[in-house]
Amino acid sequence: MDYEALVSAVIEERKESPVDLRGMGDGEHEHAYLKDLGSSYVRTVRDIDRLLGRGAVLELGAFLGVVSVCLKRMGYAITASDIPEYSAAAPVYEKESIPFDLLNLRHHSLPYARDSFDAVVICETLEHFNFNPLPVLKEIHRVLKPGGCLYVGMPNQARLSNRLKALAGKSIHDPVSHFFQQLDRRDNMVVGIHWREFTLAETREMLERMGFSVERSYFFEGARYRWRRVIAAWPSLRSSQVVIARKDSDPKHDFWITEANA
Repeated sequence: MDYEALVSAVIEERKESPVDLRGMGDGEHEHAYLKDLGSSYVRTVRDIDRLLGRGAVLELGAFLGVVSVCLKRMGYAITASDIPEYSAAAPVYEKESIPFDLLNLRHHSLPYARDSFDAVVICETLEHFNFNPLPVLKEIHRVLKPGGCLYVGMPNQARLSNRLKALAGKSIHDPVSHFFQQLDRRDNMVVGIHWREFTLAETREMLERMGFSVERSYFFEGARYRWRRVIAAWPSLRSSQVVIARKDSDPKHDFWITEANA
């Protein structure tokens, strides 16, 4: 399977038929964003295909559908979801006969039966949660089949660029200006802020304490990088992380969820 060619073709389709999520004439920017993440999409599609070989997959935070559409065309049974504000993406999924659910994960509950999916994919999404992620992980555990796979891909908080910022006395977090962008009616960055990034050790701890067994984890660098020799010697300095875990024991946590702690 030529995963790179498949991903590239789907990304170029978004250029030919822009979604423009908020009707702002921003299709060109959306296409540029997809191209920037192209290597991450290739990685995800390849990893899932090697893990499963076919099956039922749920993608949370599917955005403009690159991963979901690729997997669908490869023969997977795909269900996709994203926030209600991205309803304009629905025709992308309808064209591919992919069920597309508009969900705000802040509400935690997933509208799927227990043991429904062979895998759940959540990439470039967890860092955007501005709420406690543990109840969502509990729901993901519920809808996975026994032994099902959770695939998490997201930024590595301990990446080299963040370490250099910290050494220079600068913040490693999104700039304050992004708060203003997120609320601006004329801006497309509805969920662009990284509210909480994690180190690989933190990601593993969360998943293991939520009833998953980590099968594999690794650091990833997609695009060409000026510090490529450094990150080749020290993989933990790479910009992204991937954690692949299996549904294992049932989490016993009795969460008390209120408006204050959600």
